[in-house]
Amino acid sequence: MISFKLYYEANIANVEIDSPNEDGYSLKGELDDYIAAERRRKPNLERGGPIHKWFMTQFVKWATQPGKNYELEDKLGLEPHEYKEGEPEWMKKPDVMDFIGGTEADGLYSHWPKYSHTIDYFNSLSDREREKIVKKPYEQVEKEVEEWDIKLGKAKVKDRGLKEEKDYDIIGKDGDYTWVKLKTKAAYECEGESMGHCVGGYDPDNPENIIISLWDKKGRPHVTIEMRDYNVEDYDDRPGGVGYDLEEIVQIKGKANEPPADKYKDITARFVKKWLDGAEFNDEAKSIKDLDPSRVVRDDGAGIGMFRHEGGDGAWHWHFKDTKLWDKINEIDVIPVQSQRLQEIRKRMFDDPSAGLLVDGNVNLSHGYFDEIPEEIANIRGITDGSLYLNNNRLTSLKNSPMDVEGSVHAAFNELETLEGGPEIVEGDFKVDNNNLKNLKGLPKYISGDLHINDNPLESLEGAQDTIVDGTVFVQKEPRLNDKSWLLHKDNVVDAFKRIGKGLPTGDLFGDKWGRTPGEVQYVPRYVRTYPAPEHPRPRYRF
Repeated sequence: MISFKLYYEANIANVEIDSPNEDGYSLKGELDDYIAAERRRKPNLERGGPIHKWFMTQFVKWATQPGKNYELEDKLGLEPHEYKEGEPEWMKKPDVMDFIGGTEADGLYSHWPKYSHTIDYFNSLSDREREKIVKKPYEQVEKEVEEWDIKLGKAKVKDRGLKEEKDYDIIGKDGDYTWVKLKTKAAYECEGESMGHCVGGYDPDNPENIIISLWDKKGRPHVTIEMRDYNVEDYDDRPGGVGYDLEEIVQIKGKANEPPADKYKDITARFVKKWLDGAEFNDEAKSIKDLDPSRVVRDDGAGIGMFRHEGGDGAWHWHFKDTKLWDKINEIDVIPVQSQRLQEIRKRMFDDPSAGLLVDGNVNLSHGYFDEIPEEIANIRGITDGSLYLNNNRLTSLKNSPMDVEGSVHAAFNELETLEGGPEIVEGDFKVDNNNLKNLKGLPKYISGDLHINDNPLESLEGAQDTIVDGTVFVQKEPRLNDKSWLLHKDNVVDAFKRIGKGLPTGDLFGDKWGRTPGEVQYVPRYVRTYPAPEHPRPRYRF
């Protein structure tokens, strides 16, 4: 009865471990799998222990709160439930969802690194303190993790006193800098305290853990790289498991969990590229799933100038162009995918005497690894009865876009620096989350649906003054603005646009706290919503 009550309240059919969907996934079951994978290299993760209990109770309670969390589909990876004969009547409701899980979901999988960092925080506590976490709500723990990160980030460089061969091995030189492999608990603790992250809590005796550090000539660290060396004969059941010997780079961090400082980015890039060039792979492969590379960069590649590509195991890998591995990927995957995308679009092009060249149906260039929208698309005046899909490319601009889109525009997870050259009229939503936009120049003149501008380093709202948004403007609660957090105050957002939220009363408020302004709680009109921006793809993992 308790389980059914939880199901009903959350409208998720497969919460419990013993209630998977037809694909074998359940929310608690997937959580249990991820914790089991972490157990191989982190302590205190036994089933029934306080950390495991916290995830199965407090985390699940938070994640499944109806009406409080934004778009559960984005957070967890959900899809509508298909009712089966014999199931409870409430499962016939149209808003009942299945947790789809797995590495293909852009939900729990993409957000897990944040929760992995939460485990690091739990392990920094004393045994007595750890026993108390089971009763702590998610929101309280999240605040404690943030405070812990701030404390770590203020750490001073520790007097290292480490000895070569005993505590570390030198593995490479780059000018005045030295790459070392850390070997002992003392070396790990020095690294964590000097760099302001939690690598000091890692186990150096676990053969899967490899910590590499960049030292200057005085022995001071500036970049920490976490590698994992999997001999995976018995490891196929881990989330994202691949079934072959594999070395991974999973973190590349500067101080306080930030990307490497500009001074060290090129040095780090050279090291990673040389390491990646040592990868073995199936040179006879005809598809990306048969490539089986022996080395991959899982995360943090953006901080050293790498770009993403979906690997054969369904996970994102990071690459440099001038490597043998990328040349092979380009041959078997990139060129064929781009050709297929364009060929499919050509089939639906037609010339309208009054409007010019149009496309009937979706224009889909997502996951096509495009550096720019092909010039062939520039000849298209508009899209009828369809949307423009540009997600997960390497676009820096929207140049060559159709001017009129009857559906929505999806251009998240690119490298957009400008919206100029993009559509002028969008009859659906306009989504440009997770890009590099500093202003809104080039924003469409009219957006019939919602505008999503989360996770962009905005410095101004210039460009919005001539735009009408009939729906909702979504902006992140904690923008990466440093001292410019005032920019996205509700009044500034509302005033920046020609119009937002047609027909919605300005006084209708909803209770979402705007931010962390000391001594002040600001509330937002319902036509300007805020929420924490998704962690994916940056940052993914944190020490």
